[in-house]
Amino acid sequence: MMTSTAILRYRPNIDYPLLLAITLLMSIGAVSVWSASGLNPAMMERHAGRMLISLFAIFFFASIPPYKYKHATPYLYGLAVILLLAVAIMGDSTNGSKRWLNLIVFRFQPSELVKVAVPMMVAWYLAIDNDRPNFISILKCLLIAFIPAIFIFFQPDLDGFIYTLLYALFVLYFAGMSWKIIGSALALIACIAPVLWFFVMAAYQKMRITQFLNPQLDPLGSGYQIIQSLIAIGSGGIRGKGWEQATQGQLGFIPESHTDFIFSTFAEEWGFFGTALLLSLYLFITARTLWLAYQSEHMFSRLTSGALALSFFFYAFVNIGMVSGLLPVMGIPLPFISYGGTAMITQGVCFGIIMSLCSPKDKYT
Repeated sequence: MMTSTAILRYRPNIDYPLLLAITLLMSIGAVSVWSASGLNPAMMERHAGRMLISLFAIFFFASIPPYKYKHATPYLYGLAVILLLAVAIMGDSTNGSKRWLNLIVFRFQPSELVKVAVPMMVAWYLAIDNDRPNFISILKCLLIAFIPAIFIFFQPDLDGFIYTLLYALFVLYFAGMSWKIIGSALALIACIAPVLWFFVMAAYQKMRITQFLNPQLDPLGSGYQIIQSLIAIGSGGIRGKGWEQATQGQLGFIPESHTDFIFSTFAEEWGFFGTALLLSLYLFITARTLWLAYQSEHMFSRLTSGALALSFFFYAFVNIGMVSGLLPVMGIPLPFISYGGTAMITQGVCFGIIMSLCSPKDKYT
C-alpha cells in the first residue's frame, strides 16, 4: 500500500495558468476544425480523442519526478535513433516519403520523438559540463543532433533535418553560446545556401521558395494555395465573417484548410480580434514557460524547458508566417489547433515534461 508521501511524490506538478491557456487553445482548435471540416462528425470525434490524449499526456508526464527525466534522457535519445533506423529499414511510405512506423494498432512518426529527445540530450550533456559552451562542446552538441537528423534527411525530409539541428541550437543559445559563434553560423548558412539550392534541395522545395517570392508566377498551380490563404485572411476584416461563414475554407478554395492552413480559416471567421487573441495565447504560453524555466534551480531543467518553449513558439511563428505569405510554405501544423494526432500529443508530452521539470519541488536525487 502506497504511503501518503509516495502519493504526493507522484502528484502532477501542474502550472494552472499554463494549463488554462493550452486548454483554451485546444478549444479554439476544436471549434475551428469542426467548422473547416464542414461539421464532419467522424473527423471531430478523432480530433476530440487526440485532445483528450494530449491533456492526459500533460498530467501523466507532469507527475514524473524531474530526476527520472535526467536519468532516462540517454535511453530516450537512443530509442529515438533506433526508431529512426527502423523507419529507414521497414517504414511505411506516403507520397514518396518514408516517415512512419506501422505498429499494427496505430502508425507512429519517430521524428516527433526527436523533438523531445534531442533538446533533452543536448541539455543533459551541457548540464554535466556545467559551463558556458566552448567550440568543442558546441561541436559535440551538434553531433548529438546530427545523428538523428541525418536519418530524417534521407526519409527525405529537409525541413525536419533543419528543425532537428535547430533544437540543439535552441539549447546552446540558452546555455550562453557566444554571439560571435551565432553570427559565424549564420554567415556559414548564407554561404552554403547556393550549394543547398543547386545540389541538395528537391524540385518541390525550390518551388516553395519561388512561390513564396512571387505567388503570381503560377496563380493556378504552385502559388494557388498561398493566394487563397491571403484572400481568406484579408476577407476576415476586423470582426470576421462568423463561425461556419468562411467561404474560402467552406467552399474548398483552401487546400488543407483543417490542417496546415487552418489559421486562414480561423482568420476569415474571427477576423483581427480573433487572431489577436490567438497570437496572445501563443505569446503567453511561450513567456510563461520561459519564466518557469528561469525560476528553476537546475541547469538541465532550465535548458530543456527553455528549448521546448522556443520550439513551440517557432512552430506557431512558422505556420502563421507561411499562411500569411511571410515565409515559404512548410509542413508545420499550428500547435494545438491543426487537425492531426501525433503533433498534438507530442506537444502535450512536451508541456507535461516542462511542468515537471519546472516544479518548485524539483529534485535530482
